[in-house]
Amino acid sequence: MKVFDTIGQFDEILKRGVNYAVFDVDNTITKSNITQFYFFIKRKRLKNTLYWWPFLLYCAGAAPFYLILDLISRDLFNHLFVQRKFRKYTYEQLEIYAEMFFHESLKQQFISPIHDLIFYLKSKGVQITLLSTNFDLLVKQYGSYFEVPYVCLSVIKTDNGIRIDFSKLSGFKHYSIQHFDPALTMAVGDSKYDLPMLEHVHYPIIVAKKKKKWMQSLQREALLIRHS
Repeated sequence: MKVFDTIGQFDEILKRGVNYAVFDVDNTITKSNITQFYFFIKRKRLKNTLYWWPFLLYCAGAAPFYLILDLISRDLFNHLFVQRKFRKYTYEQLEIYAEMFFHESLKQQFISPIHDLIFYLKSKGVQITLLSTNFDLLVKQYGSYFEVPYVCLSVIKTDNGIRIDFSKLSGFKHYSIQHFDPALTMAVGDSKYDLPMLEHVHYPIIVAKKKKKWMQSLQREALLIRHS
């Protein structure tokens, strides 16, 4: 696995005719996950610390269940955590919170090499697309910031709040990446959940602190971008 230390090294890939780049979002572009957004909302709403600390104790008790669930199946985690925790809020409320979360928290959590890489590739004429199983109220903040299109799960308004469209969650990244020519595309991800997109392209790029076992399953040589 080749390690890329400078953005300029990507010029060698671009010379081969690569003009598409698909990026995962959570822990690829920013050090983040959906649970941080949930905590951000609760902190905004529970302004009295007398309520905040009991809430944290409750979360500490529930955390092992959700961690194990996420290890077993990311699909189940999304259904049981994401759907249940966010469905009581209105679309308009979540839209406001998502924008606040992005500007107050996520912009401070950018992984610098990837942040700079996106702008560098754009300057070279590469067409960037964000591909995430996070829902659109958050992903569209990244899309607006980088001024690039994105593909993600939809948030649907309901009479009682919102519903996240998980109907296409199974195989979402696998089917979404099929629209891109493998020989002309690089895919950038950080975890085993990104394998469907990484395995599809000729130029898989992994964002990680170090090499991990799951990376060995890739049939093509991957490029590693290390971050602190």
